[in-house]
Amino acid sequence: MNVLETIKVSSRGQIVIPEGVRNDLDIKEGCKLILIEDNGKIVLEKEAEFLKKLKDQQEKAGWLAVAEKSLEKVWNNKKDDKIWAKY
Repeated sequence: MNVLETIKVSSRGQIVIPEGVRNDLDIKEGCKLILIEDNGKIVLEKEAEFLKKLKDQQEKAGWLAVAEKSLEKVWNNKKDDKIWAKY
C-alpha cells in the first residue's frame, strides 16, 4: 500500500515516521533502519531486509563468478574469435 504523508524535520534533523506506517511495516522502538540517499531521494529500509538483499546479491555474484570461471575456456578461445572476426 502506498502512503503519502507530510512530515516535518526538527531543528536537530529528526523526523517521526507516522504511526500508521510504523504499524504497517512493523517498525517498533529499537528497530534498526538503513538510510540510503538515492539521487536526491531518501529511502529507509529495515536493516534485516537490507542485509538479506545484500546477502542474496553477494550469493548471486558468487555464482556468476563460478559460472564465468567454468566457461572461461569455452568463451576465450582463439579459434572462435577468428571465426567471429569475419562478422
